[in-house]
Order: sequence, then structure tokens, then C-alpha cells
Amino acid sequence: MSDKKRTKLYLEPLDGDAVPKQPTDAGSPVAPADATPAGATPSGAAMPPSFEPLRASSSDMGASTGLDAVSDAAPVDIADGADGRASSKTGSFDDPLLARPHTGSLMLCIVLGIVALASAFIVWWVAVQSMGGQEYDNLAYDGFSGALPGWMAGIAGVLAKSFSLGGLSISVAAVIDVVLGIVAVAVGAARRRWRALVQMAVFAVVAFALAELLKHMLPRPVLNLSSLNDAGNTSPSGHAAMAAVAAIALLCVVPRALRALVAVLGALYTAFVGLSVVAGGWHRPTDIIVAMFLVGGLALLALAFTRTSGMDEPGTRVSSASVQIAGTVMIVGGLMAGAYGLYLVWQLAPGLQYSAKWAAGAARISGAVLVFAVVSLMFGLTLAMRHITAAPLSKAGLVGAPPAPPKRR
Repeated sequence: MSDKKRTKLYLEPLDGDAVPKQPTDAGSPVAPADATPAGATPSGAAMPPSFEPLRASSSDMGASTGLDAVSDAAPVDIADGADGRASSKTGSFDDPLLARPHTGSLMLCIVLGIVALASAFIVWWVAVQSMGGQEYDNLAYDGFSGALPGWMAGIAGVLAKSFSLGGLSISVAAVIDVVLGIVAVAVGAARRRWRALVQMAVFAVVAFALAELLKHMLPRPVLNLSSLNDAGNTSPSGHAAMAAVAAIALLCVVPRALRALVAVLGALYTAFVGLSVVAGGWHRPTDIIVAMFLVGGLALLALAFTRTSGMDEPGTRVSSASVQIAGTVMIVGGLMAGAYGLYLVWQLAPGLQYSAKWAAGAARISGAVLVFAVVSLMFGLTLAMRHITAAPLSKAGLVGAPPAPPKRR
């Protein structure tokens, strides 16, 4: 604080305005109307202490200059620095959320990703390494296409169709996957989300390669006399993994307004691809479930590396009603459908060890329900985690929020 004596500030009236009389005490004199204005010294009279000129201290002037500099500062660009500190050209303040999401959001992605990968292992172990699991797959697989409603069977049939190209048999689903991948690259490049593109490229390569590698490496012991034993291990499904990878990659690069729509359509597409490969006789139902847990877990782990250009631009980071509604419905719906599917499996469990025919219908229905449940759950989680990592809310991220003045060190 300044050690100067406090001074009284007198304001001169504008021309033509009357000077209002100041309230005074009984013993205080009232200045006459023709008194000498403040700041003027009558001849031969010394200036009273109360009329000393008002001067601003150097510290006050420095604070004012600093605030003016902040108000004139250019907006923050996340490309100025990867550590959240803008360059000296902008004169902006430090905000770590400009360069990375909240630490809690990153930890949540890691935890959920690990849980999803652990779930993939548990499903594979129960379905492949136990007699009941193998019998369940056999019952659900046999006659699966006939158990689907007509419109579901029609969509699955279209996706399962294939055509020859240069001696190669290419399915319709594979063509759609390639188109989705091209669109994801184009959208990410147009939005300059270079980090997100690198994340999704690494995620796609690792997820698809790991699915194919595990399918050829994991053992499948012969625990029953089913004719399906000749097929060997088919878990996880490469077709379902590729469909999920393409849809999730597109989800992670589109702008906020399209995330919920892409998540819903991507989940439906992935689920129908999963049903198509089971109805076509290429995979067992649990192969699709394992593939979805595997791809979803890797996607959540990839989102934990979100930084800088993988995030939404400051000034556009707001909460999204569509993301909240779609994410909540997909997560809760997936959990409820999964609980119902597991209830059906528990009900038919006594007939699995005998391959009872009465359990076949419930096995097919529960297989389809569980496929939809896991797909919905993983896409809902990916949608929610993508939004909180791409749009962390802060003073710099909220629309219309003014920047705070810099902190003095």
C-alpha cells in the first residue's frame, strides 16, 4: 500500500450546472459560491493540504497497464504450446485444460478400458474353456438366422453378402468399413484434428491386428461332441472388430453436434454386422461379444492420450444435451439388456450340459440380446469419454467467458 496521506477528491461542476451544497455539521463553515475552484491558489495564500494534486502511485499504474494488456490480448491458440502455456505473442494466461483434458477424465478412460479388456478375457474363458460355455455357443449358433425377426434377418443378410473382385471375396460390410474409414480421415483433416487422427490410426491398427492375432493364437479345447469343434477357435470376430473400429474412429473425429448421431448409427451398424456373421455361420455369438469388449477397451485407452489438436477448440467447448441423452440411454440400456440376457442364460443353464432342445430358443434370443447390449454399452461409454476428453470446461473453454487476469508471481 502507498504511504502517502489520503487526499480528498473534489469534482468541478460542468458549465451551467449549480453547485450543490454539501451537508455540513453545525460548526463546519459552508464554502461560498464564488470560492476559488479546486486546484487554483489565490494570490498570497498557501495551498491547503486538502487541495494537493492527486497523483497515482507507480504500483497502481503498473496494475492498470497489466489489466489493459490482458483486455487487448489476442485469443489463446492451443497450438501455441503443448503444455498449456500460450506464446508470448498472445500475452494470454496459463490454462492446462487448453492442452489436455482433466486428469480425472483420463484416469476414468484408463480404468474403464482395463475393465472392458478384462471383461473380454472373462467372456472368452467362460465361453471357450468350460463345457457349459461351449454348449451355449453351439445351441445359439444352430438355427440363429431363423430366430431373428424378419427385418433383422433381412438387414443381416444384406451385410453378409459378398462379391468377387480380382479373385477376392469382399463382403458388403467390408466396403462400408472402408468408406467409414475414409470419411473419418477426411473429417479429421478438414477439422485439423491431427492428434486425433494419429490416435485413431494407432487404435485401428492395434485393435484389428490384435483381434486377428488372438483368433489364431488362442486355444479351443474339445469339451463336447459338437460338429462345430472342427472350426477351431473363432474368437474374437475380425468382422465385428473391423466394423466397430471404423465406427468408433468416425465418432472420435466428428464435431460435437454429430457425436451422438454417429454413436447411435455406429452402434446399430456394428450390432447388425455381428448378427450377420453369426447368421451366416462364420462366428459364434460370444465371438462378437469378445470382439466388442476388446475394441471398446482399446478405444477408451486411446482416448486417455487425448491432447491439444485432438480436443475441441477453446470457445466451442460446451456441454451437449444430445451426448448426455444418447450416452445415458445407451449405457443404461446396455446394462439392462445385458442383465436380461444373463438372466436368460441362467434360466437355461441346467439344460446346457445335456444340449437340451428346449434351451435352444432361449440361447438364440439371449445371444442376440447380449450382442446388442455389449455394443450399446461400449459405444455409449466411448461417446461419453470422447466428449469429456475433447471438451473439458474451463474459463477459457466456455463460450463467452472472459479470460481472468494473469496471476502475479
